[in-house]
Amino acid sequence: MGSPVKSVALELTRPIASAIKPELAASKSEYVKVRLSYLTSQPRHLRSLLLLHTCGIQPPYTEEVCILLPYAKVFTLLETFIPSFEYLQKCDAVSKTAELQDFRVLDEDNTTLAYIF
Repeated sequence: MGSPVKSVALELTRPIASAIKPELAASKSEYVKVRLSYLTSQPRHLRSLLLLHTCGIQPPYTEEVCILLPYAKVFTLLETFIPSFEYLQKCDAVSKTAELQDFRVLDEDNTTLAYIF
């Protein structure tokens, strides 16, 4: 038989290694969903992995993660989301070398899973 093929799906579905695991939800009462965009050289999203393995495009890649925060904690400054982003890095949900770039408040998204803070 041939050599085993590394599955992209295995990379995408691996559990968070940390003992601290943030909860996920699509929505929560009195919370707002925010999409954080970041640059990474260690891809985790399928589109980044496809760019790397299929197209040969090298890092950095722009990836995103969603978080849920109480309304009172959401402001229009990127710095507002740094503690949450650093927590996701500590939990290994986001690469430790990732750099937060931007955010977007998602007013009407009730389907995308997000980490609850």
